[in-house]
Amino acid sequence: MKKWTILMLVTLSLAFPFMLIADECMEGDCDNGFGSGFTDDNKIYEGEWKNGLPHGQGTLYVSKGKVISGVWDKGELVKENTGKKEGEDKKKK
Repeated sequence: MKKWTILMLVTLSLAFPFMLIADECMEGDCDNGFGSGFTDDNKIYEGEWKNGLPHGQGTLYVSKGKVISGVWDKGELVKENTGKKEGEDKKKK
């Protein structure tokens, strides 16, 4: 019985860190691939991931109705997609 208890404690202690990592990713591959998961500040990011950080094309859901889509590099937004083509902002006269 004592050996069984020790074995269970060792098994749970080894598995626990992996459970924490898995809880952060809601769907897909949030380490190196495409997935949906929580950022460090508890916002939801959906898109490409590299080394556990948003990296590539993706969307950050900031708050109710506010989203930021664009290109990310190591967790930082480097180019925001506005949905408009270049020069579209200028009104024709």
